[in-house]
Formats: sequence, structure tokens, C-alpha cells
Amino acid sequence: MRDDLLTPPSTTADGSLPTRQVHDLYARGVRYAELHEPVNLSSPTPRDLRALDFVRVATARGLLVRWQLRAGRRADPALTARDLTHLQPPASLDGARPAERLTEWRNRFYIGRCVWRRGPGFVQIRDRRDGVLQRFNLLQPAYVQAVTLLEQQQMSGVDPDVLVALRAEHLVLDFGGLDWWAPCLIDRWPVPSMVL
Repeated sequence: MRDDLLTPPSTTADGSLPTRQVHDLYARGVRYAELHEPVNLSSPTPRDLRALDFVRVATARGLLVRWQLRAGRRADPALTARDLTHLQPPASLDGARPAERLTEWRNRFYIGRCVWRRGPGFVQIRDRRDGVLQRFNLLQPAYVQAVTLLEQQQMSGVDPDVLVALRAEHLVLDFGGLDWWAPCLIDRWPVPSMVL
């Protein structure tokens, strides 16, 4: 396997695998990766969500990823107009008007569109996917703990009320009954932190 290509994330149960993969690739000097199989969100498997995790972590790290999205014909238009626009745009997209939707996604995308950071006893989320800044300061221990679990896609340990609240803000997205944590953890600032 060439160093600049990557097969889809493996099927181990460890939710932190995409984070380790991205950081390992970046540490080795890799700046481009390719997922060979499409990310299928119309009938997703855990592998699809790990691949989406890989894209999310790579986006935050500054690792370019060539990937394909299969959302299905009946997908909510907000999925590509808002919910995933903080991720690097895919190379291809299915559904109605794919070229137009991809162009919109490319025009809207920038690093820091939906990010989170941890402080002592709090988590702050900054979400600009709707075009305006929404800032969430999570201070309650149940929320702070939930973000740690969600970042590793460990939904079973999250308080159900917290999960409902985060879903309502589109910070946790539901794909075919599988929940996915959307915000990127920025661990490498592309610009001065006050800009984000």
C-alpha cells in the first residue's frame, strides 16, 4: 500500500481508531489519503460511521481526504446543505443535482465550521453550519463526560437526556438508527485561535 492512500478504517470495535490512524499518518508526513469505498449513509454500518469519523478527524488535522458519499435518494437535503458541511467535501455525491450540491458544499466549507474544545471542567462547541455562530458552553458533568464518549462514538455510556439535547442541536446526527458525533476536535489550529 502506498503511504498516500488509505483503505477504509478497519472494523475493530475501538472508536478511537480513526483518530489514531489520522494522527499516525500525519506524523509520518502523509498529507493526502483516499477512502476506496463510499461512505454509505442511506443504510450505514459501523464501518461507514468510522469512515465518516476518519473524514472528520482528518478535516480537523489538515489531512486531505478523497472520499465519496452515498446518502440515498431520500436523504434529508439538510444533510449536504448543513449537517456535514464542516467536513471536507466528498469527491462525489449521489441523489438529485449532485454537481450543484457539491459546488454549494465546496463554497461553504472551511476549517472550524463546527468545532469543539475542552477546558478545565467545561466543553465549548462552536457551530457555524447554519451560517451564524452558535456557541454551546457545556458545564454540567454529564455533558462534559458525554462529549468524551461521543468523540469515540461510544453512545451506550451517554445519558439519554443529554443525547436527546445534542440531537436537537444537530451535534449528534442519526443515520439509520446509528448516532454520529459531528463536531471536530481541533488539535492543530490552522489560523489564530481567536478567529475560530
